[in-house]
Amino acid sequence: MPESTNLYVNGGTAADANEDICDYDGPPAPETDEYGYRISEHPMGQKRRLRVVFMGAGASALHFLKKAEEKMENLDIVVYEKNHDIGGTWLENRYPGCACDIPSVNYQFTWKVKLWSHYWSYSPEIWRYLKDIERENKFIDKYIKLKHKVERAEWDNEAGLWRFKIHNLETDEVTDDSADIFINGGGVLNKWKWPNIPGLHDFKGKLMHSARYEEGYDLKGKKVAVIGAGSSGVQIVAAIQKQVDHLYHWVRSPIWITASFGHTWAGRDGANFAYTPEQLDFLAKNPQKYLKYRKQIENELNQRFRFILKGSQEAKEGRDFAMDQMKRKLKNDPRLCEKIIPKNFNPGCRRPTPAPGYLEALVEENSTIFTDQIGGIDEKGFTDSEGKHYDVDVIICATGFDTTWKPQFPLINGKGVDLRDMWDSDQGNEVTAYLSVGVPTFPNFYSYCGPYGPLGHGSFMPLIEAWTDYFFQVMTKMQTENIKSVTPKMDACKQFQQHADLFLKRTAWSSPCRSWFKQGKIDGQVVIYPGSRIHHLELIKSPRYEDYDIDYREENRFAFLGNGWHVREEDGRDITWYLGNLDEEGRDIQPEYGDELLKVLAGTVLADDQYVSAQKGQRCGF
Repeated sequence: MPESTNLYVNGGTAADANEDICDYDGPPAPETDEYGYRISEHPMGQKRRLRVVFMGAGASALHFLKKAEEKMENLDIVVYEKNHDIGGTWLENRYPGCACDIPSVNYQFTWKVKLWSHYWSYSPEIWRYLKDIERENKFIDKYIKLKHKVERAEWDNEAGLWRFKIHNLETDEVTDDSADIFINGGGVLNKWKWPNIPGLHDFKGKLMHSARYEEGYDLKGKKVAVIGAGSSGVQIVAAIQKQVDHLYHWVRSPIWITASFGHTWAGRDGANFAYTPEQLDFLAKNPQKYLKYRKQIENELNQRFRFILKGSQEAKEGRDFAMDQMKRKLKNDPRLCEKIIPKNFNPGCRRPTPAPGYLEALVEENSTIFTDQIGGIDEKGFTDSEGKHYDVDVIICATGFDTTWKPQFPLINGKGVDLRDMWDSDQGNEVTAYLSVGVPTFPNFYSYCGPYGPLGHGSFMPLIEAWTDYFFQVMTKMQTENIKSVTPKMDACKQFQQHADLFLKRTAWSSPCRSWFKQGKIDGQVVIYPGSRIHHLELIKSPRYEDYDIDYREENRFAFLGNGWHVREEDGRDITWYLGNLDEEGRDIQPEYGDELLKVLAGTVLADDQYVSAQKGQRCGF
């Protein structure tokens, strides 16, 4: 029968016998184990310093910087902006009628609420809002390098860093930089392009692109040709028709011109309007009413997703409403109604754009509308498809942007793969991304609204706030857990894409319209989020780390546990936070206790072998 190991059966060890074998601490603790592992002498929760390179100084960058100062620690941030000032699309786009397609009161940050002049505000006012944020926080002085362009980015596997080539556009000098994290805040539509029309640059009159429009250029009394009927084209036509001598305009593809975001609260017949002094005064004096107003409009925006679903009652009602509106505003012109009103896809296939007056402008006496291709352009004007020549003074190309998602510079992962090749449809490749925020095989690379993002779902501002919170969660984990890189897994991205591609067949976005949701093609890959905006916001509340490959800076992933202490025990936070909060302002700080309760509730205040008398209790403050 084997010998029992029960302490109460055998004699136990020398320690059980309390023999005097050494000092109280025992032998010194080893500095390493047999594998060479060493305890890192830092408290758990200590945040490693990270460097972030952020590309683009638009709305995303401004929010990122504002909240990084409030919420993050040990971040070194540099923002590279190719333009001469901040603002992104609202700095660049200054063509006539340029306005946001979101009601202004919902196109602002929750932490910077203002009163707006118009329901749909125009580009200069939106840029001023962003510029005010920059000036109030001195972001250019602290973080932003203007007239600097990222010309190359490559991941260094061994160092765990992005290596950059940065072009100073003012001095023409190219310098090196590096960062732990690379964030693309350059926006979706940032690479404008001229149309491929024979003779375009032979024109001797005024030639402009909507993305590089000469602000303030006088069009009065001039013959003006507007090429393109996308979001910028329709706004330009609506804005200039009444002031030009004659307008020439091409509508080459069927388009729905219908109710924009927040239509219920717009002016008569969906028109834009300026807030009255009385309305602005009411909003200023009633902040809770202002919040209720914003929430009601946002509520309408979030319900628009129902109109996108094929076969829904909402889709049918939206189509019938849009058709009636278009026919009426086109004065039932047989040719224009036949050519312009779509017959094989519903409203919502393209993102709606506020352009009150556009359809009406097409049927005015000083407008000539072409639905066939341009024959060509020469020094004095253009020829139509039948060879007839027209002299014009100005040509405005509202022909959009490169919407292929491919970066404008080499962006190379640690395996030598350039993202431009990985996403090149000409090579038969598809766009594969992770929940609009990341790219498989590209470590520590994040985007604001990358492929498969909610591009047509409403205001970007709440999304910018949500994406930023997501990035901060990942960066904090990297800081506190000694993580070298976080990379979306390819199989997770492929499975998400499989789900998205099948679901999107249920939506108007997959219909046969030419849309930048499909890289400007009728039958292109649909890379928009497969669900509502609420659906997306809930999905990205917190990172799904199971979808990432995580590489640690040390072989033992638990080295971040450190010396057994937590930084909470040193930095002034409450070390009994889990019982509740005593601070009147709700701050997580260690209370100052004193001895007030000790004098009342400690056992030493009780008389021996008797209950505390009522008199004693009163004296002790009960």
